[in-house]
Amino acid sequence: MRFLLEMRTAYFVAKLGTVTAAAETLGVHRATVLRHIEVLEAELGRKIFRRHARGYSTTELGAQLLSSAETIEQELERFVGFSKIAAPSLDGEFIIASTPPGYSPTIIAAVKAFRDLYPDVSVKYNVGTTPPKLELGEAHIYFHFGPKLDTPDYVLLPWMTFYGGIYASSSYFEAFGNPRSVEEFSKHRFALLTDEHYSPPDDWIRENVPSENIIFTCNERPTVWRAVIDGLAIGSLAHHLIHNHPHLQPIAAPFPGFESICWSVTHVDAHRTPKVAAFFECIKEAGLMGVGENDVDPDLMPTV
Repeated sequence: MRFLLEMRTAYFVAKLGTVTAAAETLGVHRATVLRHIEVLEAELGRKIFRRHARGYSTTELGAQLLSSAETIEQELERFVGFSKIAAPSLDGEFIIASTPPGYSPTIIAAVKAFRDLYPDVSVKYNVGTTPPKLELGEAHIYFHFGPKLDTPDYVLLPWMTFYGGIYASSSYFEAFGNPRSVEEFSKHRFALLTDEHYSPPDDWIRENVPSENIIFTCNERPTVWRAVIDGLAIGSLAHHLIHNHPHLQPIAAPFPGFESICWSVTHVDAHRTPKVAAFFECIKEAGLMGVGENDVDPDLMPTV
């Protein structure tokens, strides 16, 4: 395409405001940036920038050019990102992203099953509050805990249904007793996830327990689990942990059943690429796709 390089240079000058900043970002000399602007303005027959003491601002024509160049830049970023995840060979890096705290034991079980079949693949696991831009290749697959997303071009499949309960360790019950009703919660202490995280059981506890009885909060789910397992307080746990920690017991007070779906999210362009297809096939064979947590072989679940 004619003048694509010059348009990209002008885009960064307009975006960053100075020739120096554009040159540093593009890794070229200032003279190259100035030459690209001159070539583009000569071809268009009109000025695209106004020069002033603080840098460059766009003319009306320059603003229109910036809009077109921005679209081109976004498409180039998308192409480069997608090319990274569409590699045909089953080796190299496989990127998984998840909302925090990630239910790491179950995801690790899926990763182990995948790696057992494809040992040349290394897995990068990112947990963050900001969803990855799958169209830019920031992840092959994104595990989303919470309401179903409606993002265009994303493929969502129910990965696993998780079940939770409210538990304490036998050592806690020996020291403080087992609450028989919600009214008795004021005599007990609780450990919770911080409230910015998706957790129906923790939300229910927060609504039914006096705030002064919540003695431990953490933004990492496995740490809250550990606090309950070690007898610090009552808290919500995933049911699969009971297999690994038989000293855990449910509280006696009646409470609702808790379940939440985790969605596997992929971009439509990446969904059938070799790595992503192999990952889904592998976890289906291992019984780790489209099932309830209680249906998973307990031996596949790592301890916390």
